[in-house]
Amino acid sequence: MTTSADVVTGRVQAYLTLPLVQRCRELALLIDALSTTELQHVFPVLINSIFGISDNVGWGLHTISLKKYPQEYEVLCNFLSPQGPIFSLCYKLLPDCYLKYNFPVSYLPSKIRHMLEEGIIPPFYSDKLREDHSIRLPTVLSMNPFEYYIFHFAYHLTNPWLQIQQQDNVWINWETVYVELANCYLFHFLPRDNSPVLPIIGPYVKKTPPRKLMQATDTKRLQTTRLLRTTILSPNSTSPNTGVPQQQCLPQVWRSETIVQVFLDFWLEYTEEEQFSPTRSPQITGSIPRRHSIHTGEHIRLVRTFIKTLHEFANSSIGDRSAMDELKRVILPSVQGKIYTFLRKAIHHWPLDSSFRLILEAWLSFIQPWRYVQGVVYTKQEKAEEEEKGKIHDPNRWVSFVANNLLAYTAIFHQLLPRFMRTDLVAPKNAHMLFRVTKVFSQPHLAKILLEVESCIDDVASTRNRTTNQWTGTVRQQIVELEGPSYQYIPMFSQATVSQIVSFLGTIKQAHLTATSLVEALEKRRTGRRFLMSLWEFFNGEDTSSDDISLDERKRVPVFLANAQQQLIDIFQVGQVNVEDLPQSTIVADQEYHESILSTSFCHQSHMDSSLDSTRPGVYVPIQEGRQNCRYIEYLGDPELQPVRSYESAFLVRLFYQLCDYVNTKYQHELMEAYSRQDFLGRVTRQILKPPTKVVYLPKRTSSGFSSGYEKRLPPHISLRSIASYNFIISITIGMFFFWLIGYGTTAFLALLFFTWMFYVLIKAICEPWSNRANMNTSSMISEAFDVQ
Repeated sequence: MTTSADVVTGRVQAYLTLPLVQRCRELALLIDALSTTELQHVFPVLINSIFGISDNVGWGLHTISLKKYPQEYEVLCNFLSPQGPIFSLCYKLLPDCYLKYNFPVSYLPSKIRHMLEEGIIPPFYSDKLREDHSIRLPTVLSMNPFEYYIFHFAYHLTNPWLQIQQQDNVWINWETVYVELANCYLFHFLPRDNSPVLPIIGPYVKKTPPRKLMQATDTKRLQTTRLLRTTILSPNSTSPNTGVPQQQCLPQVWRSETIVQVFLDFWLEYTEEEQFSPTRSPQITGSIPRRHSIHTGEHIRLVRTFIKTLHEFANSSIGDRSAMDELKRVILPSVQGKIYTFLRKAIHHWPLDSSFRLILEAWLSFIQPWRYVQGVVYTKQEKAEEEEKGKIHDPNRWVSFVANNLLAYTAIFHQLLPRFMRTDLVAPKNAHMLFRVTKVFSQPHLAKILLEVESCIDDVASTRNRTTNQWTGTVRQQIVELEGPSYQYIPMFSQATVSQIVSFLGTIKQAHLTATSLVEALEKRRTGRRFLMSLWEFFNGEDTSSDDISLDERKRVPVFLANAQQQLIDIFQVGQVNVEDLPQSTIVADQEYHESILSTSFCHQSHMDSSLDSTRPGVYVPIQEGRQNCRYIEYLGDPELQPVRSYESAFLVRLFYQLCDYVNTKYQHELMEAYSRQDFLGRVTRQILKPPTKVVYLPKRTSSGFSSGYEKRLPPHISLRSIASYNFIISITIGMFFFWLIGYGTTAFLALLFFTWMFYVLIKAICEPWSNRANMNTSSMISEAFDVQ
C-alpha cells in the first residue's frame, strides 16, 4: 500500500531530475508546503543528493562558480544559505528530539575514528555514538537534522571520492559555491557584532543515549575537550556567573559550537601516509579511498578563512557573561593546538613551489590576531591605515596569545628558515613570500615579546641569567602537549639561530644581486628591440622575460629582497646581529642562473620574432641539452596545413584554406601556365601566387610497420592565410575607423587598400628582371616538376 511518505519521496525524486535552477525552486516550494511528518522522510533524500553520498557527484558545489554559471551560483547560494530553505527544513524538524539521522563513522577524520576504535570517546561525540553489538564498535553517529547537515557539509570538502575526480582542477576551483557557503556559515553562526544567531530557536533538549561506551581518561581527553564546559551546556543547570538558567543560554551557542567543532575536526586534520594502517578494522574504514596528504588550494583558503573568523569572533568579546561571550573567551585556547599541528605538518610536507604561499598566508593569519580587531574598517585604498592595522599597538593585550602559541612563532620560523635557504629567491613569488614573513616578525613589539616569553624556559633563562616568569608553566605545558616531553626547544634568538640568519642574509644578498643584474639585462634588451617587435607586444600582451613572468614583476624582486634583508637585521638586532657580520666581499651574482633566465627568455623572444615572419613555419621550443636552452623546430609539411598559431584566427584560417583549396584545385593548370609565362602577366602572377614548395612526408607507424618517407612538390597556389592574423584584422579595423572619422565609408577604404596593393604588385613585377631574388629558371623548373596537360 502506498503511503503519503512514499508519494512525497517520489515527488522529491522527480524534482531532483530537473535542471538545477528549476530543482531548487520546486524544492523550496515543497519544503514550505509539507508537514513535519512528511519532511522527515524528505530530508535524508535531499542531503544524499546535494552532497553526492550515493553517486559521489552531488550538486556540483565544488565546480559551480560565479563567473562560469552565475544563475546556478546565485540559486544554490540562496537555497543553502543559513536562512534559506534547507536550514528552514532543519529548524522545522529540530523540535522533535527523538528524530535522529545516522552519519557513518567511516566518514569521520581518521584520528577520531582511531580514538573510537581504541575506546577513547571525545566529549563532543559522546552523546551521538551508536554501537554495533555484533562487532562491539561504534558504526554510526546519531544526530539531529542541523548536525547531520553540518557534518555532511564539512565532510564534502575532504571527501576522497571528490578529490579523485578533481585532481586536474585543484588549484583553480576555489571561487565556488562551497567556498561562498562556508564563508556565509562562519559569518552567520560566529557573529562578530554580538548579535544573536538567527533564527532564534527554542530550547533544544538532547536525547541522551541509554548506554555509553567507555569514556576517555582525563589525560587522553586534554586535546579533545569540547569548547564549552558541561555546566554551560547542560539544559537544567544555572550559570554560576549570571544566575540565568542555561536552558535559556543553550540555544544561543550550541549551533555555533557545532560549526566550530565540526569544521575543526574535518578541515584541520592532517593525515600522513604512515597513519593509513592496513590493520585497521574494515568495518570502520570500509572501501573509502585514501585522502591526499597535500590539500587543495580551496581547502587551504577555507582553513585561512576559518582562522581569521575565529580571531574576529574571539576579539569581539564584550565580557557580558553570556553563553556566547563564554564561547568567545574559550574558543581560541580550545582550538589553537590543533591549528598549530595542522600548519606545522602541512608546511613540512608542502612541495617547493609557489603554491606554498597558500599555507604560508594561513600561518601568518594565525599568528597575527591583532589584525582582526573590530571597530575600524580598512580599505585597500587607505594604505596608511592598512599598514597600521597589521601592527601591535597594545603589547600587553597580545602577550598572552603569543605565550600560549610560542611554538607557532618560533618552531615554525625555524622550520621555514632552511626552506627559504634552498628556494629560488630570484623568483618573484618566492621573494614576496620571504618579504611577507620578515615584515610580520619585524613589526614593533613582536620580537621583544617573543624574547621575553622565551626567557621563561628553564634552559634559555639559565643561559641569559634570568629567572623564570609568569609564563613558565604555560610554555612548558604547550611544548609537552604539542611536541612531546622529549622535544628539544631551540630559542629563536640563540647564537645558533643568529649564525643561521647571518648565512641566510648572504643568500639573500646574492639573490638580490642576481635579480638586479637580470632586470638590467632585460631592460637593456627591451630598449634595443625593433619597432615591429614593440608593435607586436602592443597587440599580443606585455613583454615577458621567462615562464610568463613580466618585467614589472622582475623589477619588484630586488625591492622585496632588500626589504627582507633589512627586516631580518631589525628583528635580530634584539639578539645582537650586526650588519658588519655579513660576508659582503664574497657575495656575487649567480651568473649561471642569470644566463639561464636570459636564454630561456630568448626562446620567448625568438618565438615572437618567428611569429612575425610567416615564411618561417617553425617555433622555438625549450630543451635541456648542455648549456643550450632552446632550439628552432621547423615545420616540414604543407605550410597551409601547419597548426593555427596563437596570433591567428582559427575560423578564418580554416575558411580561407577551404576557399583557396577549391580555387587551387579547380584552376591548377591555369595558375601553373600563368606562373610560368615570361611576359609582364607572368611577372604579375608570380607576385600574387605562392611559389612551388617542396614538402617532406616523414615515415609513419602503421599496423605493418613504418611507411617510407617521401618528398612532394606543390604547384604555385593562392594563399590567404596571412590575412587571417589578428594583427592584420586589427589594422584593417583601425583603418576603417579612421576613414569613418574623416567622412569616408568602408567601401572607399577597401578600394584604396586594393589599389594600393595592386600598385605595389605592379611595381614589383616591373622591377623583377633587375631583382637579385628573381628566379630566372622558373619555366624550366615548372616543366620538370609537373606534366602540363
